[in-house]
Amino acid sequence: MLKVDGSKGGSDGAPAEGEADAEARVKTEVLSTRQVAQLLGVGEATVKRWADSGEIDCFRTPGGHRKFRLSDVTGFVQKRQYEVAGGLGSSLSGGYEDSEDAIATMEKYAARGDAGACVALMATLRLKGMTLAQIFDEVLAPALRAVGQKWEKCDLSGAEEHGATQAIIEAIARSQPLAEPPGEPNRADRGTAVVASVAGEQHDVSARMAACLLRARCFEVLAPLAQTPARDLAEMIVRARASVVALACTLPMDARQVTEQVELAEQAVRQTGGILLVGGPGVDNVRLPPGARLMTSMSQLLAESEPARRKRASRA
Repeated sequence: MLKVDGSKGGSDGAPAEGEADAEARVKTEVLSTRQVAQLLGVGEATVKRWADSGEIDCFRTPGGHRKFRLSDVTGFVQKRQYEVAGGLGSSLSGGYEDSEDAIATMEKYAARGDAGACVALMATLRLKGMTLAQIFDEVLAPALRAVGQKWEKCDLSGAEEHGATQAIIEAIARSQPLAEPPGEPNRADRGTAVVASVAGEQHDVSARMAACLLRARCFEVLAPLAQTPARDLAEMIVRARASVVALACTLPMDARQVTEQVELAEQAVRQTGGILLVGGPGVDNVRLPPGARLMTSMSQLLAESEPARRKRASRA
């Protein structure tokens, strides 16, 4: 969602940025079997077999459950030649101050349609201290913009651009464990989030990023994504009693159409007592209603949604 999707195709109650980053790093130092399976795009039985045969290091909890350190998972990927860090320069060793090498590498992996390599690179960057939201904002989105620009210049065919976009979509879906704590799947009592692109918008990569991050924060996410009529979306918000609604508008569109979508969503959110987060280049020239908050990054999305998550969790 928000102002990050360049392809063709802290508020009150939220932790400070540094505190949130530290919390996220601690949470993802250790992964469950389910999380490793999602990250690597395989079944849990395969991960267990790899662990039991010694191919991937793990340790057991007192209850006998396998747990995996993220560093061991990335080491396993490197050993199996997933090209985790191919092309990454030493400039990234201290964190993400200079991510040009990572952007170029992500673009290369996406252009060849290699979702596994994209995920592996994100895991490497996660180990270097970046949150998943920062990876989306500072590496994945710029790489996607670069792919789109190459398509516009005819340096990539339409099929290649589409393949790159699909690789990134798959990588986003698999990357959720990089932002969530280990354990069982999220419970519905953490609150509901509705994530979509505005009516008529066909590009939903940004909305998929937002949905991934909100799921990792324990929201039950309903994600109609693209091509959802404005009134249908408003009805969904009310039925679900959504505590967070995130709307993306990637490309400039008819301002009246976007305004109608946002206003209907805002009216629905007022009924549920939730918050409405809106972002993307398509809303730059749209006057938002007072109840809508303009987002410019995925990191801001998480900061703005955190009070709603904490409020709901305190009731559980």
